[in-house]
Amino acid sequence: MNIHTCKRSQKSKSDHPEAVLKRQRLANSQQSRRKHNFASRQYLTSTDPYTIPIDRANTQLNTNIHPNNINLQGTATTIPTVHELHSENVKRLDANTTADEVVRAIKRAQNLHDLHDVAEIAHFLVEEVDPSFAYGYRGSLLSRLAVAALHLNNIPIATRCITERRIHHRSSMLPLESSAIVRGLTRCHCVTEAWEVLEDELSLPLHGWVDFDSTATFNEDQQHLDEEATRRRLEVKERLIHRARGIGSIVSRHLYQEEPTAALAAVDKLRTMGQIVNEAGLTPSELDMPWEKLVRGAAMCESQRRNGVWDSIPETSPESPSTWPCNFVYPVLDAMIAFPSDNNDRTFEALCNALVRRTVFVTGAVDLKGCPSPDRGECAFIGRSNVGKSSLVNMLTNRKSLAFTSKTPGKTQQFNYFAVNDKPELERQIRYGDDVGGSKDRDSFYIVDLPGFGFAKVPQKQRQQWSDFMEEYFAKRKNLKVVFHLIDARHGPTEEDGRIMQKVGNLLDSNKTTYVVILTKADKNVKGADSEKNPGKVSNKVWEKLLETMKANKVGYAPIVLTSANTRLGRDEVWKYLRLAAEV
Repeated sequence: MNIHTCKRSQKSKSDHPEAVLKRQRLANSQQSRRKHNFASRQYLTSTDPYTIPIDRANTQLNTNIHPNNINLQGTATTIPTVHELHSENVKRLDANTTADEVVRAIKRAQNLHDLHDVAEIAHFLVEEVDPSFAYGYRGSLLSRLAVAALHLNNIPIATRCITERRIHHRSSMLPLESSAIVRGLTRCHCVTEAWEVLEDELSLPLHGWVDFDSTATFNEDQQHLDEEATRRRLEVKERLIHRARGIGSIVSRHLYQEEPTAALAAVDKLRTMGQIVNEAGLTPSELDMPWEKLVRGAAMCESQRRNGVWDSIPETSPESPSTWPCNFVYPVLDAMIAFPSDNNDRTFEALCNALVRRTVFVTGAVDLKGCPSPDRGECAFIGRSNVGKSSLVNMLTNRKSLAFTSKTPGKTQQFNYFAVNDKPELERQIRYGDDVGGSKDRDSFYIVDLPGFGFAKVPQKQRQQWSDFMEEYFAKRKNLKVVFHLIDARHGPTEEDGRIMQKVGNLLDSNKTTYVVILTKADKNVKGADSEKNPGKVSNKVWEKLLETMKANKVGYAPIVLTSANTRLGRDEVWKYLRLAAEV
């Protein structure tokens, strides 16, 4: 009796309506999960990342059809009420999801290359939540998601996020986010789209962006205007920083993909930014430009060019090599010079290795007949004895002994010719007379180290011969493209420097030859000179004396460059003129 009663009680308990309902819910839940997993697998293999398979028989249980949900192909899709994710920390996205949870879900999906979760998050952010989600933080979430989608090479999802962000969140778009999107598009080879984002979201400010037309007469109004000006300047500076970095990414992509024509156009845009970047007062540390990477990329393209990769391009083509510079590194150098200099040793080492690949001593000339054939451009270095000519030449070429360096005044006693980027076996030909064949590179040129004047330890007769040779050299050497006149930054120009300036003013054709004044040993004017923080300077007294001397000798138009062989100051600026000898 008790046994039957117990059985009846168990049966009645198992047949209780609540127990039946509970079992039915569990079965429906398991069935729903199996259907969702099957749909997810189909979704991952679908060609359209915004199309989710629809279970027509059980639509009312699993999904709701969104009346305005149209995918990229124009077909209707479905949106799950709860977006199940693979993440253990953020398992689903629903009405109670916070912005922090979305960020964590995006990071995980990007790091683990989880396309399913990226697509689910995209449906949630683009199709379901309104623009005011997370107190307007939706725009930043869309930019993060776009970058994650680009990281997974999913262009449609990224494009949808970028468009949605641009339509609904233009006023809150941050330059940092736009720059990240540009870099992502560039990595996915969507350079046209990257330029569109850059020009739309990181455009250059209008001319006069720092000016404010103020008629305020009260201090309170003026203070408000000052605060507004400060805020606006900070916004523009941030936009300039990220625009420069974005263009740098595009330049890098073209260089390393061996697309020189597109790279040259992009690097020219970077160069034109230099003036406004300097006006904004941006520092090299704020900009953090990848100059070394760009130099190495340009050097790689130049190496391919020397190997004949693009020789088959016809001359009539707009991408003909005849329209390219003699070395792809020079346009990058132009952009570097236009921007604030960080005087970085690694960057300059890469620059020198790309521009000075081979050097060889050719001859020491004591008259014009002893000079080599004028088959390329040449640049000459002249200055008083022990002013630092040889040290400067060694610094510029990143060589330890290209030009002889000595503490003995007047050690250089002839016109020493060094060939840069000549044919590889030229030295063997010079030494042993072997016919090695080959030809010089298109960016080959001569560096000429002239004898020091002043208190050189040589007879007066020999110094007069040098002077006569110099006058003839200035007047008749047609391939002379640059003359660098070196003056000690500690003392300024001497009487002999004035006479050299007079000869230059009378003999040099300024239309064919560029005259540049180089102030050397600028680090000696600074106590504890440092290559980054305080590389060197010149006193006002020396500066004024130099300007007066130049003006008196009719060379006041000449550029002046402050240098130091110890702190490497001014090397980029000197190369700006040194390149003129190569571009003949």
